[in-house]
Amino acid sequence: MKEDLTGIRDNFDRSKELNKRFHSLPFRKLQEIVEYKALLEGIEVRNTSKTCHRCGHVAKLNGREFRCPKCGLVYNRDLNACINIARRVMSSAGGGAWLLNRQMRGMA
Repeated sequence: MKEDLTGIRDNFDRSKELNKRFHSLPFRKLQEIVEYKALLEGIEVRNTSKTCHRCGHVAKLNGREFRCPKCGLVYNRDLNACINIARRVMSSAGGGAWLLNRQMRGMA
């Protein structure tokens, strides 16, 4: 299932030149490239914003905030996805996910 990119341009308002460049980006194409490159490295990037980075529960999305009904985590949806991707990268690189987990909990 593809990430929903509807409305991604709505909250972007910078200089006229930067706006023009940003709004001309083909986001679906960018998503396909990221997925392709990640799969070449053995990293699954789908459902990263739907999966709770704390407990692993896959939840329905509503807006820009991720809310996990299982553990109660409330987090920015994009940051949640980034943490999930970082963990997948670390584990595909032969370990290191434990260090990321410790850093996320403030133990390192």
